[in-house]
Amino acid sequence: MEFKDLINRNIKLKKIFREVEPKLKSSVIEGITNNSKNIKKNYLFVAIKGNIKNGNDYIDIARKNGSCIIISTEKKGNDTVTLQNVDIKKIYSLLCSAFYERKPSNIVGVTGTNGKTSVVEFCRQIWDLTGWKSASLGTLGTIISGEKKINSDAENLTTLDASKLNYELNELSKNNVTHLALEASSHGLIQKRLEGISLCGAIFTNLSHDHLDYHNTFENYFKAKKMLFLEHLRPGSVVSINLDDKYGLKLYDEIKEKPFIFVNYGKHKLANLRIIETNVLEKSWQLKIKFIDEIIDINIGMLGEFQIYNALASASICIGLNMDHNFVLKSLSYLKSVSGRMQIINGHPRDALIVIDYAHTPDALEKAINALKLHSKGNIYTLFGCGGERDTKKREIMGRVSHSNSNFTIITDDNPRNESPEEIRKSILKGCPNGIEISGRDNAIKKAISLLKKNDTLLIAGKGHETTQTIGKESLPFDDFSVAKLAIKNLKNEKEYD
Repeated sequence: MEFKDLINRNIKLKKIFREVEPKLKSSVIEGITNNSKNIKKNYLFVAIKGNIKNGNDYIDIARKNGSCIIISTEKKGNDTVTLQNVDIKKIYSLLCSAFYERKPSNIVGVTGTNGKTSVVEFCRQIWDLTGWKSASLGTLGTIISGEKKINSDAENLTTLDASKLNYELNELSKNNVTHLALEASSHGLIQKRLEGISLCGAIFTNLSHDHLDYHNTFENYFKAKKMLFLEHLRPGSVVSINLDDKYGLKLYDEIKEKPFIFVNYGKHKLANLRIIETNVLEKSWQLKIKFIDEIIDINIGMLGEFQIYNALASASICIGLNMDHNFVLKSLSYLKSVSGRMQIINGHPRDALIVIDYAHTPDALEKAINALKLHSKGNIYTLFGCGGERDTKKREIMGRVSHSNSNFTIITDDNPRNESPEEIRKSILKGCPNGIEISGRDNAIKKAISLLKKNDTLLIAGKGHETTQTIGKESLPFDDFSVAKLAIKNLKNEKEYD
């Protein structure tokens, strides 16, 4: 594609590049990136100054690797298109969106601290039941009709880099996907990764303690989430908000006059999809839901009250997109929980319940523990750690959460990265002085499983679906599910076992 044609595809880009148009070369563009390592011949390189690295320091490498055009906010030679007083991250995303032009016709963005991964996948499952070609995109990668399509992102970002994200959307459209639900992280929104992508709907799940090392305050964190609704929705879009969350209620109050179609959910009196009654069974829920003037009985076969909210979030956006409400609500009984989200591991020789969950924030951990209390007749064991080089303030808080809500807490490691695992564990133990400290996550899981008695429950929290453990700069293979299954097998084979 000619560079000028690329610019002409987007009215915002035309305005931005108008001043430098006489200097633009008529180069053919075969790809766009902001990472010099990904440069190939005839690629466009956008030099972005980040918090850690400055793309301008890698311009010579980009030239050497074959970049035909370089865009920067700094003057870096005659072959560089210099744009001053602009948001270079926004421009990069707009360029990526224009280059990878094709998109699914219906895209819904999901934001919030917890629940995003389950909600996007539940949307896809409901759409699949209608026969529509649909997909979900986020922490678990890209899933089309139940089959995971591995994307190329090595960092496993919730919201992909703009080039990779728009490439994925382009490929999905080529594969005739019409409906897509994607996770919109606060980092992705702040860093403008969704610029140029038109959404037909957005969901707000909740807001609780996480990423304050990045946002500093809850207010900044909330403003980042709100960007999805203020900057990325076209008029007439559908918005679904959890009104039982105080920040959800705040969001609704601040945007309710916008030209959106609201189908909100929760127990709140203003909820359009309103929870009237909940009854917990052994491993499922019976619900009465009110929509308009109709009371509908539904069953959800998952652990945890928060899964009710995740299911209703997906249902509300689907109803807002003109799907029949009876069909949507009946579909909830067919939903399957996603990998690493309240995932049950069967087979313990003493019939104990073992559950893996991604809970890695104080709020998510508390909800996961309390969810299991409803289904457990014995002691609750909670096993978790906290990631290194991430929000340090939540460590002691998570220790207190587990100490207050569990019978026993086992503190171990969870992606320590370049921090001392021992120091991370000490921070958690400040909130949980009676916690059992075990270094090595595999050792901790094996020990916990050996301690369980009949009717006890073990929550293995923090990593969920992840299949690596990052220690230093090295990511080593590690899977909670596999380690737990092996520990159960070995326990069964012990001669001493009775």
